[in-house]
This record gives sequence, C-alpha cells and structure tokens, in this order.
Amino acid sequence: MKMKKAAALVLAGVMTLAAIPSALAAKNAKLNADDMDVPAIIEDTGAQGTANVYHWWTAGGEKDAIESIIAGFSGTYSSINAKSNAIPGGAGGAMVMKVKVLQQAGKSPETFQAHPGQEIEPYLASDMLLDLGKVWTYANVSERLLPGLEALCTASDGKQHIVPVGIHKTNVIYYNKHVFEQYGVAVPDHENITWDEFWAICDQLAAAMPDGYYPIDLGDRKGWPACQVFENIMIGTDPQLYQDFINGKATEAQVQTVLDTYKKLLTYVAPDHSSRDWYETSGQVVAGQYAMQIMGSWMQPLMTSMGQVYGQDYGVFTFPGTDGYFGLNVDGFVVSNDSADVQAGVRWAYNVTTTDVQVAFSQLKECISPYTDTPESAYCERTLLDKQELTAETTKTYPSFTHGTALPWSASTDLQTRIQDFAVASDPDTARYAHNIVVALQESGLEGDWNIVD
Repeated sequence: MKMKKAAALVLAGVMTLAAIPSALAAKNAKLNADDMDVPAIIEDTGAQGTANVYHWWTAGGEKDAIESIIAGFSGTYSSINAKSNAIPGGAGGAMVMKVKVLQQAGKSPETFQAHPGQEIEPYLASDMLLDLGKVWTYANVSERLLPGLEALCTASDGKQHIVPVGIHKTNVIYYNKHVFEQYGVAVPDHENITWDEFWAICDQLAAAMPDGYYPIDLGDRKGWPACQVFENIMIGTDPQLYQDFINGKATEAQVQTVLDTYKKLLTYVAPDHSSRDWYETSGQVVAGQYAMQIMGSWMQPLMTSMGQVYGQDYGVFTFPGTDGYFGLNVDGFVVSNDSADVQAGVRWAYNVTTTDVQVAFSQLKECISPYTDTPESAYCERTLLDKQELTAETTKTYPSFTHGTALPWSASTDLQTRIQDFAVASDPDTARYAHNIVVALQESGLEGDWNIVD
C-alpha cells in the first residue's frame, strides 16, 4: 500500500472548534495522557462508568456491526454503560457539527467516530482530543497495522489521536445481476471495466429499461454520495489530476474535464436521485428499479441484510479507469480529553483494537480489518477479494476527499455542497462550476503534499 501523507492547511476564517467563547467552554477539566496510567486503566476491567459512543452507522448491517463492538466492550468492562448514539449523515460531516454542539454544552462524548487525516484537525485546533499514543503502545498497534496506516493515522502534531477500526474501498459500482439478465445486457467477465465498456452498458440498459427505471441512481439526499461520484470520476480520469486536486494545484480545465464526464453520467441517472438516501437507493437496486449504484463497499453489509448474495444476486465493478487503485476510506474512533469519563474512552479505544472485537466487527461490517492479526476467516468472499487487492504489491491507494482524509473538513463540506448543486442542475455549466470549485480551494490556502502516482 503506497501513499504519502499530506500536510494541508486548515481553512482560515471558517468554523473551527477552537473559537468557542469561554462562557460556553466545556465544564469538565481537560486531561493529559502524560498524566494517565493507561495500562492500569485498560486492565481495570471492574471499573464503573459511562461511555457515550457517537457514530454514523445506521444502515442495515452497519448498525449490527457497531452493536458488536459495544457487546465486546461490555463483555470486558461489564460495569461500564456503553451508550450507542447514532448521528446519521455519513462521510463524517454531520459528526463535526454535533461534537461542536456537545462540547459547547460541556457534554463532550467519551468517544466518537472519525476518519484519520484532515477531518480531525478541527478537533485538534480546539485541543479536545486525547493523545492515544499510550493505547497504541499497550495494544502494539504500530506493529499490527497494515502497511501505510500508521502514517495516515498520525496527525499534524505527530501524535496518534485515532485508533482505526475498519477499511472500505470507495471506487466501486454495485449492479443487480437479475436486472442485467432481464434486459439482456451481458456482464463483462472482468471487474476492471473500461470507460467504453461502462458507457456501452449504460446505453444498453437505458434502451431496454421501461419508463421510471434507470441504469444508475445516486441516493445523494445527504450530498456526500454525489461528491463521491465526482471523486471516482476524477481518479478514473487521471490519477495525476487527483493528486493535483488534493494538493491544491488542479486547474479549471482539469476540473472541467471531470465535470463534463459527470454531466454525461447524469443522463443515465434517475432524475430524482437527490430525494433518496444512499441506502434507500440500494433497496431500489435490489428491487430492480435501478440497475447500478456507485457506492463504497460499506454497501455490502446492507446487501447482505436484504438477503442478497454476492455473485448470485449482485456483482461489483471497479469504477472505470481506476484499475490498480484502491480508494481508501478508514474509519476509526477518537477520545475526548474533556468528557465526563475520559478513562471509559481510553478503554473503548483499546477494546476496538482487540482481535475478538475486530473479528466480530469485520464479519458484520464486511470491511477489511486494519490489523494484520485478524484472521482471513473473518472475511466474506467479497471482502477477502478487497483485502487481497489492497495488500497486493502492485496496488496504489489514494485518500478519499469526500470522507475527510485528503481535504480540510470545511473544504470537503463546501465541495460536497457545490457538487450536489451541480448534480441536481438541469443543464449545469461545467466551466462555471469548475471555476468556482478551483477558486474556492485556492482561497482556502490548501497546500497538500500527497503522492499517489509514484
């Protein structure tokens, strides 16, 4: 897994958790990890307390997966009440705002879900994250992680504030095999389809499907799925362009090329795509109203929860043009240093790294474990194929900017708004949107140092 970590500037003049009036500051004193006996805290399995756990896993399969972590935690720390608090929204955007409100009210959660990289920088700016270096040492995390993940999980201050819990692939298209068969569309005998093959499939489906049925749907009511399509088209157009974009060097002409392709793709998409959440679209793919959905591999447990079997009911394409690249979406948990029970947060962070919890979570979430000691028996057929691809010497990874890693939080959320606006426009002016996107990134002061090409 080859990828160089970025050094990007957090946007100036935008929402930052650091700018909280003192009158609204958290009521609990901030704790410093240097003053904590972390091994003793972890080993005190009889401790009492409460761990408020905030996450965005609400879809079928995902909900079961987070409950498996809670069950594993309760099995070790039976006197600590672990409370699941779901914040719908996906891609991490809604969580930042929720945590801000909680901190202002003096109710910072003991632990909450986050993506490594730029997404956690606003939390660092507010000095609300506990340094988890001692947890990493106790759990031997560095030695157990898949190659490249330690650098990704190391923040701008050189410390580890996050423990990774699962990995998904972002550059994926799911398709209903029965729909292809029903309308006489042949499925290629390979996953890594070309753009020409993809357009040919779209044309055949569009010609054969009746009114009200479409080759593709996005399910972008929350905005981020539309941005993920933009992200996938960009890497599928040219990895160098993607690298330039996340480093703040992309030109308007480069971005317009991506938007021109996106505009063509939208001609095959259900026109009311923004009226549904992604998981609602997945249900309609199963029902046969839409043949394909562009979505990350977190769609797998949802398909399983709906009784769908990989290879029998549905198949997977690698997004056109992205052969040899793995879109990296890493989920993890951070710990607040000013919650009512910071020690419960420490115990949670350690517990998610344990093998038993990783096995249970990976099975239900159908994700790749970040830890090399998670046995392959924990994976379903499809996830095992993804893991083999991720760990192959020839595979290059790239960080998702939709999912918080490669762009500052405010830049990412601004981009999501612009892309969703583009996706719902009846005849979007690609040059105008490209200009506005590039100007917004330039004004942000973005200066990345990603290398995904060499």
